[in-house]
Amino acid sequence: MVDDNSAAVRRTQALVALEQRAVAARHAGNFEQAATMFADAADLADELQQQLNLQIRQACCLLAIERHDEAAALAEVVAQQARAERHLPELVDALGLIVDHHIRSDKVAEAASVLAEAAYVLEELPNDAANYLVLQNLAVTYTLSGFVEAALDLYDRALRLADTDAARQFTYANMSSAYHYAAQREPDPEARLRLLQDGLYAATAAVDPEGGGEALAVAAALAHRSMMLAELGHYHSALDDARTALRTAHEAGMREEQVVAMAGEVLARWGATHDPEVLELIDQVRALAAEVGFTDYLGPVLRVEVEALWAHGRFDDARAALERNLAAADHSLQDERRARWEHVRLGVEHRKVAAMSVSDPLTGLPNRRHLATLLPEVLGDSSPVCVGVVDLDGFKRVNDDFGYLQGDVVLQEVAGVLERTLRRGDSVVRLGGDEFVMVLRSTSPGDAKHVFERVRQLIAGRTWSGIPSDVRLTASVGVATGSGSFDSSRVLAEAATALQQAKRDGRDRIAFR
Repeated sequence: MVDDNSAAVRRTQALVALEQRAVAARHAGNFEQAATMFADAADLADELQQQLNLQIRQACCLLAIERHDEAAALAEVVAQQARAERHLPELVDALGLIVDHHIRSDKVAEAASVLAEAAYVLEELPNDAANYLVLQNLAVTYTLSGFVEAALDLYDRALRLADTDAARQFTYANMSSAYHYAAQREPDPEARLRLLQDGLYAATAAVDPEGGGEALAVAAALAHRSMMLAELGHYHSALDDARTALRTAHEAGMREEQVVAMAGEVLARWGATHDPEVLELIDQVRALAAEVGFTDYLGPVLRVEVEALWAHGRFDDARAALERNLAAADHSLQDERRARWEHVRLGVEHRKVAAMSVSDPLTGLPNRRHLATLLPEVLGDSSPVCVGVVDLDGFKRVNDDFGYLQGDVVLQEVAGVLERTLRRGDSVVRLGGDEFVMVLRSTSPGDAKHVFERVRQLIAGRTWSGIPSDVRLTASVGVATGSGSFDSSRVLAEAATALQQAKRDGRDRIAFR
């Protein structure tokens, strides 16, 4: 036992040390190294939620170095596991990364559907400091999707929850990009000016040295501040910011920030000196933006291109550049964004309505909501009622080895087994995951033992569709008895306690309380 404890302590210490090194590498802009360390730390994690959290951080690092497909694939895996086990913070983060991938792949409808799920799950999370990063990350996703007003609301909430200077710095950096994005698409000059000023304030707060100087935050804030300063006529300061941001972003391999920094340099150089060489830099900016699929901030650059070409007598080229200018598309994009946000909002409402349903969509069984009504009603009949919580042993292996879709098929078959075991007047409910509740009316503990023993034997002796015949599932059952509607909370809690006892005693057995 001492050796086991020592090994567990060493494993925990190794995990903590590895996570700290990964965080330090990410702060320094070494995203590839950080991603590898977060992956190794996830392999050491004993608890599933901790593992999922580390994998999400790995995926974010992959995203920073444009390994988008890998990040999205990892996010899909995390989302499936987090959804099944109701690890909601990790689910929101994973869904946000999937939305990012859909947006980059121009799958707008898919992105809106996934974002609706993320927004719905977010509403279930408590508004406390533990969920700061969840708010922060989904706000980034909102900005990428063009839903800036919603993003800024989340950033405000995140700032109120941030408990370190580094966290506030990171949020301010992302806020600056959101304000800048909104300003570029604001047709009213006064409103645009206010957005630029708010963006400058956020960017300046983000480069506060007390925040710790995380490369991602500093590079992003300086890059956006350079463009906003140039748009307000502060060309020399804009040029300084642009060159510092470009250097930092280049060293860290952050090409989207390079695009913004180069755009800031274009605006600053043209505004200050009408330097004709900005045309060469504009070509470089446009090429890099097209390569990384990041054209959101090119509107002012394209307008400078037209001015520069016209000023130097290249009239045909100026007309061709004018055709590429995105200003004419901004209004229609605004309308499209409003329509897409309405799609997300309706998706959230649909999920709320579905959550009020009393049936489980996977198995067709009644759900937890139904049980809350059923149990007091059944217990109120005065005759004894036996409640059994049935949990599959080792079901995680089915999901891990054969995939979640195959796991769903097994759960559907388990539901069928339980339904066929019911007597007249009995009920079975799916609580969630691989956990079910059987409610046996007017039943003594002795009779209940026969019913649950039959359930245990049927599950242990069965082969399952799509699963090799040598893979066997078993079930542990915890049973409690009650009578009287007031007894519903107690009897369910005692059945859950009995289940844990059955697990501790070796699984594939029945325990009574």
